[in-house]
Amino acid sequence: MTSPCGMIPEQVWDGDALPARRLFPGRPSGSAMPLAWAHAEFIKLALSRELGRPADRPQAVWQRYQGRRRAAGYAFWWPHAPIAAAPAGARLAIALPRPAMVHWGVNGWHDLADAMTEDSGLGFQVATLEVATLRAGDRIDFTWRWRDSGEWQGRDYRVSVAPAAGD
Repeated sequence: MTSPCGMIPEQVWDGDALPARRLFPGRPSGSAMPLAWAHAEFIKLALSRELGRPADRPQAVWQRYQGRRRAAGYAFWWPHAPIAAAPAGARLAIALPRPAMVHWGVNGWHDLADAMTEDSGLGFQVATLEVATLRAGDRIDFTWRWRDSGEWQGRDYRVSVAPAAGD
């Protein structure tokens, strides 16, 4: 994928050949070349293969976590980016554009509870549902009522509880 002189391009064409535009699969696309970043990444890749680990892995981070991922403390559900599942052990944060009361239950609207949203300080409201004790396979049902108008969302939502990472 390099030029005849061995220069690495920023981008390589990965679509169908367009001979009229001199674009061919696996060949430079006409972007910046040489690109020092691409050369540096190639060198890091070669060094990482030799070391058997990422060459740019911060030692302090490795010493702290030793390759173990931290369990997610929260799973965020947004109207514009809804999630279908949250990991067991995590709280479910319902993020909404304005103040609301989130009405929720478990496994078909049992054990009903209400949670008021709070200003996140980041331009949205959030209601945290304390669902960390639920097990994989449980379901969280919820909807909300806007606090300014008192209107209900008019739709029910569901998030399943998935096994925690490593389970």
